[in-house]
Amino acid sequence: MTPLRLTGPQMREIHQAAAMVPWELRGVYLERLANELRGQGELGDGLVHRVAHAIAREITRTARRTAWG
Repeated sequence: MTPLRLTGPQMREIHQAAAMVPWELRGVYLERLANELRGQGELGDGLVHRVAHAIAREITRTARRTAWG
């Protein structure tokens, strides 16, 4: 697997989005994010922001629905 080349600002966006993900699901978040970003072309700051936050929101919503039944 090829490592992703991310800038400092992109890493901050990823960490900021990860803050809303439950601790026990952060590994899932990072795996899904890496897989999604690998499928993209050039990784601009806006793209990383949108994808990171979209995946974090999706995982958080799913976790809440599961927890609340």
